[in-house]
Amino acid sequence: MYLNWKKFSNKKKWTLQEAGEYSVFDRFCSRLAELENDIQRDLVIELTNDFLWVQSSMYEGYLLSALKKLFESKEWERPKEKNIYICPLLPKKDFGKLKSSTFMLYLCQSILMRTYPEFQESQIRICETPELLKDHIGKIGSLILIDDFIGSGETALECLDYLKFINNTDTKIYIVSLVAQEEGIDNISKERVSVFTAIIRKKAITDTYSGSEAKEKIETMINISKHLHAKDTMLLGYADTESLVAMIKTPNNTFPVYWFEYKNNSYAPFVRKENVKVIGRWKK
Repeated sequence: MYLNWKKFSNKKKWTLQEAGEYSVFDRFCSRLAELENDIQRDLVIELTNDFLWVQSSMYEGYLLSALKKLFESKEWERPKEKNIYICPLLPKKDFGKLKSSTFMLYLCQSILMRTYPEFQESQIRICETPELLKDHIGKIGSLILIDDFIGSGETALECLDYLKFINNTDTKIYIVSLVAQEEGIDNISKERVSVFTAIIRKKAITDTYSGSEAKEKIETMINISKHLHAKDTMLLGYADTESLVAMIKTPNNTFPVYWFEYKNNSYAPFVRKENVKVIGRWKK
């Protein structure tokens, strides 16, 4: 299968050359060259046609869309006397860490957010971590947990488990995410918590193909991941999520072929390796 990158990038609004020397296009070609055969390359090219890359410039638009769905839904109950609290969707193990969900808090202060009636006056409170909510019990009318991506839903469930101290109050909890896998939404809904997102994604292979074709493609992708030395727990993305998504940072739910690098001369188009580290006073 041949990929016309110029036509493809125009459709996806991706650029052929970024500001830096190592473009996504160059690394994508390098990654294809690493694969063992054309069957593997054809699968990656085929799947890439449905790849979603949400760049930082798109975050506010996606957030506005997700919040609009929340505020227009039947589930939304606007508190009359209490405040609306917004908090990152974080499990206890990540409290104090710099995560994508904490980045989302800054966007919630934007001018465009204030066009919603819910963001008028002085009724919005933004908490940096879920643990701070303990000091505000009795003041929380609605709690919005926010993130940029939901994969398997595991992180959300861990966060909700920590927030059990809210269960005995009349606080309504909602989850807002820019992008979410359908599987993750289903897992979270079992806890009777609604998820509102700009984009819902299905499993890239299992939910797209059927029968023997799906089985063959799954086997091919597993072989690709093994060839690239991805961990056994990541062969189809974390928790077998089969995601085709990149945000500011690529979720590990996405197939490793798009982000995993094992050797120094291995280049993934949407890399997430730890050569870029954050130094700060956050908790370890």
